[in-house]
Amino acid sequence: MANKRYLLIPLIALSLNLVSGPELCSEKIGAVLFFAEAVAADRKIPTPAVRAPELKLDAGVEEIPDWLARWELARALSYMKRYDEALDEYGKLLKARPDLVEARIETANILYWQGKVKEALRELEKLPFRDLPDVSRLLMAELYRSLKQYERSVSIYRDHLSKRPDDQSARLKLAEALGWMKDYPASLKEYEIILKASPSDIHVRRKYALVLSWAGRHADAARELRATLK
Repeated sequence: MANKRYLLIPLIALSLNLVSGPELCSEKIGAVLFFAEAVAADRKIPTPAVRAPELKLDAGVEEIPDWLARWELARALSYMKRYDEALDEYGKLLKARPDLVEARIETANILYWQGKVKEALRELEKLPFRDLPDVSRLLMAELYRSLKQYERSVSIYRDHLSKRPDDQSARLKLAEALGWMKDYPASLKEYEIILKASPSDIHVRRKYALVLSWAGRHADAARELRATLK
């Protein structure tokens, strides 16, 4: 999983038009990593680059209403990467139909792809958490992480893992957030679960070693780091 994820990062960065020089904008690094990990895990993501579920008319309806035409327009613009225009249409759509949960989620996705973390989170927070699909909940957790609101992200990751304990990408995010919160025992526990499933993942092992060092367990950290080097 790790090798595939890291190979995908430059490709995703280019596809998102995030590279303006030798480095990625720091606010957008999370977007690249989030989508690289999702692709590596073969997780479906409703993003502007992935076709969302088709909008269907109810049986017997002969005319396409304005709101539905605007929704298709917004999607078409997003597929063309004309994101500002797409967001303008989504804004008009949601003003007329604030009940459209999927449209608001799509708006948040576009904002995140643009690196607008606070704006994306603001859109998702307008929706009841229970109405969000798993991938949008994980996006919300990533947004909280980006804003250093670690407690909120940890809560989402733990809830997700209670239902999908084999999602090691989410578990890694949880382990990292716990480490940044200085809850080292909890962080190390999550890393150990990941390494039990993927003992050859040197990138995870090195992150595990880093937390060991933060916790003052320098001999253990040295042992783990040595195991990642030839």
